[in-house]
Amino acid sequence: MQKLKNKKVRTSDKDPRRLRTYSFVLTLLVIFLILGAAYYESLPKVEHMPDTFVFTTRDWMAFVPSNAQYVGYVNYKAAYFASGNSSLFGSEVVFEFPQLGFQVLPFDVSNEIEIELPQPPYSGAASILQLSSSKQSELIQDLTSISPIKISPPVVYLGHTIYQLLMRRLGDKTATLGYVTITNNRIILSNDKTASLRNVDAILDQITTSSPGLFDNPTVRQAVFATGVTDQDCIGLFVGSFPTQMNDTKMAAKSVVGTGSSISVSRAFLFPSSDIALARLTEAQKLYRNADSYRILDPWLVVTYNYPATRLPGELIGI
Repeated sequence: MQKLKNKKVRTSDKDPRRLRTYSFVLTLLVIFLILGAAYYESLPKVEHMPDTFVFTTRDWMAFVPSNAQYVGYVNYKAAYFASGNSSLFGSEVVFEFPQLGFQVLPFDVSNEIEIELPQPPYSGAASILQLSSSKQSELIQDLTSISPIKISPPVVYLGHTIYQLLMRRLGDKTATLGYVTITNNRIILSNDKTASLRNVDAILDQITTSSPGLFDNPTVRQAVFATGVTDQDCIGLFVGSFPTQMNDTKMAAKSVVGTGSSISVSRAFLFPSSDIALARLTEAQKLYRNADSYRILDPWLVVTYNYPATRLPGELIGI
């Protein structure tokens, strides 16, 4: 009887230790589960592009041919509004026509589009500018009143009068011959040495025939959506179908959007698949350090920064 009693006492003595062991193991298990869940949540995930999404076509998009390799759009008015700085783009001449004595300053420009066309048959860029109504009227007056001795006879293409003029763009050391026309409240010009007239004609072809343009392409619309743009106006929008710093990219897009007193800058890179986009994430994190977010949206890798508006000029020079 005494032995049985002693056995019960010894068993009772062990119970608290077992409970402490079980409690310790259970605590460790809970900690591991929490850490595992946190690690899993930190892993990059592939989000999915919606089957349908809002895409608002802007009037300037109608000027961009479907085969454009690059387009860059900058809204000067929106940039001034976002920054609150009327001298944001400086005071240097944006472009001039020396034969007309005509100069355009940054505050004369409402918005600007740069378009790179494929080679061949094109090369170089065509520019499309929307000027203030008074500045555009001044140019029309200068073109129609200039002496034929000073310029070559204009040519007519698809009902549009195209002038050959010396022009100097911002950054050009000297003026070179190019072509310019005015249509749909915008100035189209190119001073490419070999294909300036073909470049202008290509833009006129696009707006005259109303054929599908670059922004009718579903992939390009996905690019714009991936950068976070749906129906709002952009300060800047850039799309290019060329290789980037990262391997395997097929297309890249960048948007600059005003967000109160700051700007949001997003780059979207298209890869052949979501697996490849995921594999390039580490590379993107090295190239684009300290971004506010990195996302995988099906085959798109999206990098987003939030900046003060003082960064605007540097962010409006391309992808």
